[in-house]
Amino acid sequence: MSNSAIDNTWTKDLRETLNDKRKATKERILSQSDSSRENSRSRKRAKPNEKSSVETRASKPKKPVELETDPLMLQRRQKQIDYGKNTTGYHNYLQQVPLDKRTKDDPKTPDKYSKYSRRSWDQLIKIWRLKLHEYDTDGAKSNTGSNSGSVAGSATYSDEEEEEGDNDEQ
Repeated sequence: MSNSAIDNTWTKDLRETLNDKRKATKERILSQSDSSRENSRSRKRAKPNEKSSVETRASKPKKPVELETDPLMLQRRQKQIDYGKNTTGYHNYLQQVPLDKRTKDDPKTPDKYSKYSRRSWDQLIKIWRLKLHEYDTDGAKSNTGSNSGSVAGSATYSDEEEEEGDNDEQ
């Protein structure tokens, strides 16, 4: 036999085999019901000792929380927290939202003892302060205008300085 005759015979046999397998597979799939499909060998079966991906994510141990130990850093952070707590928005927030009614969207004071990079800490403070501003009232904005009295007081102080300066010349 020539090479071309062998090739033709081989390809013909191959096509028949593939067609037979395809037909058998299609017929088997069509004949099976949905419940028996779960037991099909073509499906990947879970091994009894294998954990699902959801279980493995939930069971991974978390990193231990690193604590900030630098006293200067803690002092600086406390100062920023004190500035935030000394606002009208913070006091209004405390009055309007009781502890048991707070949600994850409410402002939460950042933990100064947790280890954060400088940028991360600054971002936490910024977000916290912005959320506190939501509780500022119009009355609080008008109170900032009352600082103009202190400006007048400073003018009086400068007048006293001028009088002292006049006394020095004599």
